[in-house]
Formats: sequence, structure tokens, C-alpha cells
Amino acid sequence: MIRYSALAMLLLFLLLSTFWQPYDPDAVDILARHSGMTASHLLGTDHLGRDLLSRIMAGGWRTALVVFSVGFIAFTGGTLLGTAAAVLGGWKERALLRCCEFFITVPTLIIALTTAAVFGLTPMTAGLALGLAGIGPTALFAHSLSQRVLGQTFVHAAEALGVPPFRMIIRHLLPNFLPLMVTHTGNQAGFAVTAYASLAFIGLGADPSKPDWGSMLFEYRVFIFDHPSLMIWPGVAIAMTVGTLNALFDTAD
Repeated sequence: MIRYSALAMLLLFLLLSTFWQPYDPDAVDILARHSGMTASHLLGTDHLGRDLLSRIMAGGWRTALVVFSVGFIAFTGGTLLGTAAAVLGGWKERALLRCCEFFITVPTLIIALTTAAVFGLTPMTAGLALGLAGIGPTALFAHSLSQRVLGQTFVHAAEALGVPPFRMIIRHLLPNFLPLMVTHTGNQAGFAVTAYASLAFIGLGADPSKPDWGSMLFEYRVFIFDHPSLMIWPGVAIAMTVGTLNALFDTAD
């Protein structure tokens, strides 16, 4: 019950962040720089007087956009490829699995560099890069689950009746392992948050001029001793988001 309450609060925070922040995240007010936690600025301000809570909220919905993009791309692409490979069999299965392994062997950084060069620096770019990197492991997991289901008696009966591959996937395979695929994809959500923060930290996640949790950590790293709260709050946002997602899906039935 607690984990669902935490998830509801997280979703409410991210939803609110999409259309409202207390201040303009990029509004500079030098006179209010390093104000500390006050009634006007609940988390304080940075070295340019920008409201820290507003910047964390702006980075939150951008992170949520990346997580949903990664989940959709990895789940859809990986499930389809892994299931199709198991059903088709033979050389088609081997060819599809080699394609899936390609996404595993290529480093995520290389995919991120390529997508950034082609599509520019946006959260969707980071979501595409991380989603493509996640297709391989997801497809291999889906292939393993499909192989297990294909060994069941009711599947052999369907094959004997001449059920075509597409109908076999829709009617017999997906309903039997889709819940496990959803849980697997959910478990990767926490990784997507930290991966996006890492890409933003090195300037590949999105536009460096926009507030992202990872880019904030990079920008505020020089104040780690004088004003440590500037790095603590983005770090807390990352940790709480990852912890909530992991707690939800790691204990899912």
C-alpha cells in the first residue's frame, strides 16, 4: 500500500510539473542568489538566483518523458522481436536474435551520440537512444519466455490445428507472459532515470540550457563545498524516483 501511495505522489508531482512551476525555471535574479530555503523559495535558489524547486520540477517532467519513451520503445520492439523469433524458428530466429544482440553490443553512448547528431538534443532523443539500447535485453527475455510457453501442451495442439504464427502470438503467447514483460520493463524504469541523468550530466541527454537533473548536477558541481544543497536536491529527486520505481516493480506480483 505504501509503495502505491509513493507512486501516486510521484506521478502527481510529475503531472503537476508539466504545466506549472512556482517560478520561471530560467528566470535570473542575482539579488536572490543562494537565498537558502525560504517561504518564497522552498528549496532555495542557485548562483544565478533561479528557483531550485522550479528547476527540479521542470527537469522532472522531462525525465518522465524519457522514461515513458524508453519503456514504450524497449517494450514494444523487444517483445515483438523476441516473440517473432521464437515462433518463426530456424534461420529467421537466428537472424532476429543476432539483430537483438547487436543492440546489446553497441554501447549506449555511441547510440546517444548518433541519435543526438541526427535528431538534436531533446528528451525524445535521449528516450530513443536508451529505448534502442533496451530492445536487445528485452527481446532476449521475451524470446526465453516465448520458448517456455511454446513447450506447453495447448500450444502444440494449436500448432497441430494449423494456427498461423501471428494468431499464435496474439492468442496464445502474449496473454501468458505479458505480465512478466510489463514487470521487466518496469524494473528498467529506474535504470532509465539514472541513465538519462548520466547522459544529461555529460551534455548528451538534452539541451544543456534546459534544466535536467543530470545537467543540474554538472552545473552545480563547483558549489559542492560552499552550497552543497544545490547538488543534494537534484540527487534526492533522482534517488526518490529510482527508489519508488524499483520498490513498486521489484515487489510486483
